[in-house]
Amino acid sequence: MKIMEKILITGASSGIGKELARNLADKSKKLFLLARSFDKLNLLKKELEEKYSSLECICIKYDLTDINNLENIVENCDVDLVINCAGFGKITDFSKLSDKEDLDTINVNFISPLILTKKFSEKFLQKGQGTILNVCSIAALYQHPYMAVYSSTKSALLHYSLALDEELSHKNKNVRVLSACPGPTASNFFDKDIQEKFGSSQKFMMSSEDVAKRIIKVIENKKDFLLLVLGINYLCF
Repeated sequence: MKIMEKILITGASSGIGKELARNLADKSKKLFLLARSFDKLNLLKKELEEKYSSLECICIKYDLTDINNLENIVENCDVDLVINCAGFGKITDFSKLSDKEDLDTINVNFISPLILTKKFSEKFLQKGQGTILNVCSIAALYQHPYMAVYSSTKSALLHYSLALDEELSHKNKNVRVLSACPGPTASNFFDKDIQEKFGSSQKFMMSSEDVAKRIIKVIENKKDFLLLVLGINYLCF
């Protein structure tokens, strides 16, 4: 399947989201890039538009901990493909996290992508086609001590995505909700001190660019689900 020409990417200022933007730029006419840092988005916009003269990048500064104004994004983004890639979490003892930090993690990783997925699904049903790709995590597949809230939110997003995709298949098979579960990925999601704690285990991390390229293949092939772990071929079904 050909990649859609108008795309929204959340979490586009860094990591997997940034690499998705870079790797989709030559396949697209318009990229809506959403993240908290407007400066980082503008740098990416400049990079991509200078490289691809026919591409238009629109930067959207938005903090996904705010779940109350997401409908404005849906209304103002005329797209064919949505990639929910923003992620937030900390690796620490549960008692060291404030209630606000827990709620922020839940809002960024689950509630905001749920609302965007739901609203864009409704919009795509009206249009007759459209695709949503939710970037979850391998942490969605098992209990993860010291990342209890993070892994719970990713599990919730994965199961919501799979269930909604099946539900949509009974309405219009041209409207899809796909899922990707990357394993450990080398990106600035992890603080430097945490990366140092990983030590030699960092060699098992995939690069953000490699993850992005494989996610794009899933979208092109319209696979339901992608599991990405370094050292094994990616699993799709």
